[in-house]
Order: sequence, then structure tokens, then C-alpha cells
Amino acid sequence: MTRREDVKGYVLVDDSGRITVIGEPLRNQLRARAGYYTHVPSERTLLHFTRATSVPAFEEFRDPIVLQGDIAGMGSTVEIINFVTAAKLSGNLVFVSNQCRKCLYFKSGEVRGASSNIIEDRLGEVMFRFGALSREELERAIAEGKRFRRPLGNYLLDQGTINQAELYIFIRRQVEEIFYSVLLIKDGDFYLTKFDVDALPSPLSLNANSMLMDGLRRSDEIQYFKQRIHSSSVRVAKSRETPPEGTKLEAKDLVILSALNTVMTVEELTRACRLGEFDTMKILFHLVGAGHVKVLEERDFVTTGVDITEITTEMSGMVDTFNSVFQRIYTAISKHDQHNALKQGLDTFLQFYGFVELFQGVAFDATGALDKRALLTNLNQNQIDNRATFLSQALNELLFFEMFAAREWLERDEQQELQKIINQLFIEIG
Repeated sequence: MTRREDVKGYVLVDDSGRITVIGEPLRNQLRARAGYYTHVPSERTLLHFTRATSVPAFEEFRDPIVLQGDIAGMGSTVEIINFVTAAKLSGNLVFVSNQCRKCLYFKSGEVRGASSNIIEDRLGEVMFRFGALSREELERAIAEGKRFRRPLGNYLLDQGTINQAELYIFIRRQVEEIFYSVLLIKDGDFYLTKFDVDALPSPLSLNANSMLMDGLRRSDEIQYFKQRIHSSSVRVAKSRETPPEGTKLEAKDLVILSALNTVMTVEELTRACRLGEFDTMKILFHLVGAGHVKVLEERDFVTTGVDITEITTEMSGMVDTFNSVFQRIYTAISKHDQHNALKQGLDTFLQFYGFVELFQGVAFDATGALDKRALLTNLNQNQIDNRATFLSQALNELLFFEMFAAREWLERDEQQELQKIINQLFIEIG
């Protein structure tokens, strides 16, 4: 017997760390030892594995693996999804890249659902990005859902926050968002495992080919949009310039312009108009080009000779300090059920007093605080020499008016307590 005949096969360890068994005799021999193993450190000429005492917790090991490989080796996630779709395969297609794990559930090549271990892909986060819930509402719903042991979607249904149609739309959006994000994964591993897709709690039926085409189009277009709108943190505002004549506005254009009632970041506008990041970026791109909206650079928030750090720290802190007092006054007035009367007086003051341009469009929130972003935006647009002094004078006038109005409803000890707070305020702002 020659040495070659004595060799039953080989184990190849490639430079990516993957192991391949070459030779049917060796595969048959290893088949009797099927299971999970862990590597035990050994010298360089030996590979030492020992059988695992329990099934690994990784999701791709929960069900039998039908297909697996290297994402980059297959070309991209697009090629992998194309293969699963063309072959009309069923199961759980898992993509693993470092700590990121995203799953697409297929039945006969159609997408039935998706899941992810990334926080941004959770249903609640999708609803937040699309403006269905504020951050506070989301956190409260998550906490209450856990307390009653109800999934977030079911809890929101129980509370009447959303209806069945809205829940369906957001679950579908969640699946689409995960699907599109999978297309951006460049390297890692993929596994197609056997999985009872019909057991999913909310199965959908989405055409994978259509989603692939839409995802690729989005990827190309978003790079084009970023030539004008670099990121979701960019600030935008309605343009003061008259848009060109003959510009036709679509329904979604009007939604954007209606929501853009003050300077906003693209992220804030996305939540306000509830159109999603891609559609918001796309519409903004065209509105900027048509002259309806302008992208604000840092220089748009200051005039010559004014340092941006002065605007964002000193003046922002000043508004915060005054707001803390405004809120204390509002709370004291609310105890006497006179907050509506105070609000009416404040609205009149803001409209007709000597700082009309500064307070134009600036409202008080439910706690009695001024809208800081709107206030500072107005301040930056005013052509004045000393913005800090101007802002301080305006806020002082507003504070004295609030105290003047409050005296009608507050008890003497309440007035004295508020006066102590105001005295401390003047010490803090110098």
C-alpha cells in the first residue's frame, strides 16, 4: 500500500480561519463524531479539539445549517440573497459581522420577516425614527410592557396608542429597514438554517427581488443626496429667497415644508414628518435644489465677529438658567389652576413687547419653558452688536412680567420663595 492510498483525506484551514474537509473517506470517518467542538491550544503542528459540553448559544447553531460561507467570498450580501431567492429556499438566513447579527426569514424565496441584535433595528426605535413615538413615550411604553409582560407592539395596541393597521405598517418598515441594512454588510459569515418560518409571530410576505432593487437604488441615491445634505445632523431651514416660478410641489414636499417651521436637523425633521430617513433626504435634496429649503452651515448661525462657542455655550446656558425659573413659576401657578391665564398673558407679552423679532414663533412648552432652539435661531438672525446683552435684557423683561402677573395668584410665602430663586439667578449670570 502506498502512502497516498493510506491517506483518507485532509483538513484545510484557510487564511480566514475556516475549516474544510477534503476527501470522502475522512468525511465518512468524521460523520460518526458529528457535534460541536472547541479548540484546545496545542503546538503549531497539531490541531486539538474537544467536544463541547453544551450547544453554543449563537443563533446560527439553534437549527441545522443548510448553507454557510464567507460573505466577501460570495461577493456580497446581494449575491447571497439573490441565490436564496432564485433557488426559492426556505429558512433563516443569518449574517454575522463581528458582534452584529441580522436575520432574514425566507419561505420559498420570499421574505417573511427579519430580526437583529442591533438596538437601532428594534420596533420601538423604528417607530421613534418615523415619528410615531417620542423618546419619553417609547421608554415609558417599554418599561410598562415589561411590567405587564407584553411585547411592545401588543402593549401599544392595548393602550390604544396605535391600531392594527399602524402596527402592521411599522413591523413591515422594521423588516425593510433591517433588509436594507443587511445590504451594507461587507464582510463576515452567513448561515442558512432550517427554520419554521410559519412560526413567526407576525409573518409577512415581501418580494425579495423588489426589495433588492429598491435597496440598491437607495444605496446609490443616498450617496448622491449627501452631496448637498451630508448627514442627518445637518441643520436645514426654509429659504428666505423666493423660489423659482413654476416650481411644482408634491404632497410630500408640502409635508416637509409644513413640518419645517423652525431650524431643524434632518434627524428631527425626519421624526416630525414621519416619512423615514431616505424619503426625507430625497425630498429635501430636491427642495434645496428648487430653492425652497437651505442647508445651514456653521457660519449661518453667527455673524462676522461672533464666535460660535459663545452662541452655543454662554447664551444656551443663559436660556437654560432662565427656563429653570420660568418652570418654577409655572409650577407654582399651576397649583392654583391659573396656568392658562398666565399663558394668555405671556402670549400677549411676546407679541407686543419690544422684543417681537426675538420671540417671534417662540412658544412655551408644557412645563413652562421657552423653546430654546427657536429662540437662539431668532437671536442669530438679528443684526445686533452684542447678542448676549440683548438676550439677557429680553429674558429679564420676560421674567419680571411673569413675576408681575404671578403676584395676583400666589401666596406671600410663595412669592418670597420665588424671589430667592430669582436672586440666585442673577448671581449665577452675573
